[in-house]
Amino acid sequence: MQQCRRCEQNLPLSSFGYGGRSRPRKFCHGCFSAIVNGQVFTMNATEAAKFMARLEAGQSLRMLTGGAGEPPICSADAFRRHCELNPEWGEKACALVKSNGKSRILEGVYNRTVASRTACNRGHPLSVEVAARMHTERKWDHKWCDTCVRSWNGVGRYLAEDTTITEPPKIEARLKLSKGSVHLTPDDVALIEKWLNLGASLRKLLSEYDTIRLRLYRKSNPAWEAKFKSVITRNSRLATAAGSRGYQTHCKYGHPLTDDNVKVDSRNGTRACITCRRAFTGAPVTEEDIRTVECGLLTGMSFKQLTTPAAGHRSTLSFLQVRTLRLTRPDVNRRWAMAARHPGTVRSFSSVHSIAPIRGLPVEIPSAFVRNDIPLYVPQDGDYEWLFSLTPRYLQKSAREDIVGDLWIELSERRVDRAGVPACAKRMIAAYNKENPMKSYGDIRAPLPLDAPAYLDGTMSRVEIVAESLWA
Repeated sequence: MQQCRRCEQNLPLSSFGYGGRSRPRKFCHGCFSAIVNGQVFTMNATEAAKFMARLEAGQSLRMLTGGAGEPPICSADAFRRHCELNPEWGEKACALVKSNGKSRILEGVYNRTVASRTACNRGHPLSVEVAARMHTERKWDHKWCDTCVRSWNGVGRYLAEDTTITEPPKIEARLKLSKGSVHLTPDDVALIEKWLNLGASLRKLLSEYDTIRLRLYRKSNPAWEAKFKSVITRNSRLATAAGSRGYQTHCKYGHPLTDDNVKVDSRNGTRACITCRRAFTGAPVTEEDIRTVECGLLTGMSFKQLTTPAAGHRSTLSFLQVRTLRLTRPDVNRRWAMAARHPGTVRSFSSVHSIAPIRGLPVEIPSAFVRNDIPLYVPQDGDYEWLFSLTPRYLQKSAREDIVGDLWIELSERRVDRAGVPACAKRMIAAYNKENPMKSYGDIRAPLPLDAPAYLDGTMSRVEIVAESLWA
């Protein structure tokens, strides 16, 4: 007699087959056939109890399914399937998996950065008080080393080398550059160079729109970029060092800038309030903005294209706004998932590593996807009048409105941009005249009848004009 691992029944040996190396299988013929036909082997009652006991002991899911140390119990797919079949057991197990994974990560960080540390990053030996504080709070802070803090002269770890530079100039207002074009003029560039040489930072010099214009200029002028990149970096560090000398104790919203509430940027040494970062979820998003993003996804755009400024235009939404909407609005997340056409975006919605994954999404990855770099069409006031003015006046109003509708579809589906609309309108008008020769402008190939109106806004027929001109 032998017990089946899946159904846990004691069956004779004849009910079991043989696997590799002529070893008897652990499954009976019925259970083995079910697994071969596609069923996922979950766990039996004994193994489920053992799985839960090891989870409560602090082991991670990787240890239970991958065999790190003790032998594994089942696969990760079998664990998820067992959670679906047993919701109460699965809810408790998933909570333990999440907490155990986080605790093991924190334990690894503690062992690497705290347990074996005897000196700071610059080699200064740590005092007994600092070592005790490290073990109590289970972390290391570079500001705990008194020797390092004294050498920073009150401006921070990453700005101490700039303390000998003179103070940056005080700027009352941002520069007023030329308007009307996304490209900077030579006078604008000369004015920016003057203030950069004086030590001013770009953040205080330029507005957001002018910053984008300068970014385009830097990209198209490598020589200027190579000359002033070091100056721009030095000025930004200088401005940060000057602001750090005041060493604010609270942020502008009143939150204390303590060690646990401060995030230090390793690139320039700036400090940020963690409470403000967690509370800020981006500017409010209207339903029109949601529809605009949905239209962009329908035309094959990705979230990166929609959240990145390009060609002098602002992004449709910021990454933080998109992230907040997908996490807080499941209905919007599903609408965007159904509208996605970009292969990378479609895959990201069903990936477990996505911001808000959707299981069982009935969207297939398009096989014949062609990348389109035409910007997203955003309707503006006067677009209907502009499109209507591109159609000829000799056509009927219904025909002109049909052409306007076709042009709007071409724009919304990103087949043509605003600059290419006039040429597209000419092609549509030519195609319409070819399909409807009697409705086009009268000539020798398609003459108008004599009872047709002589004027667009009148009721007089063409025969009345002919009679009046001959016998008047």
